[in-house]
Amino acid sequence: MAINCYAVSIVVFCLSYVVGSDFCPKVCDCDMDSGLNRATCIDQNLIGVDVGVPKGVQKYILTHNLISELDNFCFKDAGYLSLEILNLSYNKIFWIGLHAFSGLESLVHIDLSYNRLRYIPSDLFWDTPKLTNLDLSSNIFEKLKNEPFLMHSNLRVLNLNNCHIMALSDRLFTRLPNLRKLDLSDNYVVTFGTQVLAPLRKLQKIELKSDYLKCTAGFMNVETFIIDHDIIYKKQCSKLAPKMSEKIISLVTVEKEEVNVNDVWNITRPETEPGHVETTTPLTPFEKFDKKFSAFQAFILGLELGLAIGVVGTYIWLRQFCKCGQLTCFRSRRETRRIQRRRDGDMRTSLLWNNIISPDLETPPTFRRQLSLPDRGPPYPTYGVPVVRQAAPLQVDAIRLPNRAETPPPPYHECRINM
Repeated sequence: MAINCYAVSIVVFCLSYVVGSDFCPKVCDCDMDSGLNRATCIDQNLIGVDVGVPKGVQKYILTHNLISELDNFCFKDAGYLSLEILNLSYNKIFWIGLHAFSGLESLVHIDLSYNRLRYIPSDLFWDTPKLTNLDLSSNIFEKLKNEPFLMHSNLRVLNLNNCHIMALSDRLFTRLPNLRKLDLSDNYVVTFGTQVLAPLRKLQKIELKSDYLKCTAGFMNVETFIIDHDIIYKKQCSKLAPKMSEKIISLVTVEKEEVNVNDVWNITRPETEPGHVETTTPLTPFEKFDKKFSAFQAFILGLELGLAIGVVGTYIWLRQFCKCGQLTCFRSRRETRRIQRRRDGDMRTSLLWNNIISPDLETPPTFRRQLSLPDRGPPYPTYGVPVVRQAAPLQVDAIRLPNRAETPPPPYHECRINM
């Protein structure tokens, strides 16, 4: 009895595990589409391909997410080995590992459009032998090297629309022998030669619509090559080269006869009175000049006169300040007197200050005091003490040295402190 209960518990655990593994994650919608198990995980901010989708998924849609890289063996490690259709468009993919699609032997269609791919290895899809449709549109393959872009023997549809391709090298499609449809529209290619399309011997349809293609002689040869090989193609250069007979006819010039306007047009002339003769008055010299002189000439003449007057005026203005080849600034008399008065005031202030600090210093010759007589009064007034007047000796500055000029000082009341 215990053994039976143990066996039943094991079976229940296994069934719960199997049932639990078949649950669709909340970020995805799981249904059937054309007989394929489809899982749709759109606009869920996913950053990886493994989000818990059941391993039996066959059509996996991961558009409008934030996937930036596809690591090596990412699908094989997640167990998605039954994939047939994979849609990774509108993501941020900029790098794909060489073995990212390893194990996807049933994969038929891959959509990598609207991503940020700049380069992919040429043998990237070597592990997907059944791949037939590849969409790489709206990526950034600006500069392609002169080597095979892809190597795949079963690829039939390749979309390189709006990939910013600037040039097509001769070896670009040499390793795609079974390619049937090629889309190169809306790129930056200006022209290319027939060597680019020569290896595509099974090509049935090609798209080359672009505003940058120029109808040069080389591109005209490409269009002729496409038409001769019965490839479906919408012609870009609408103007065909003229045939030889058309060239000969175009060389013949047809002389036109002169047509009298009076015989064709209905012209009414004003009636003139009989006997009236129109007289033309001669133009005055001013009127002739005004008639022949254009507005542009008048503008140039006015500009030259203005420049000449400005140069002469500037020269006259500079001559008033120029002396001996140098510009000197002459001040007005009023300003000169103000500066001299301020300078003399500074000198008097300095003299007064020196007399206060050191009265025994000798006065400069320019501002020397007059010869002073002996001072009859005391040097300082005394209060309450009778004054005894004695003959005081001469002051120091009263001694006149022989052969030395004396200059009377200015009145002391003129010494002012100019702040």
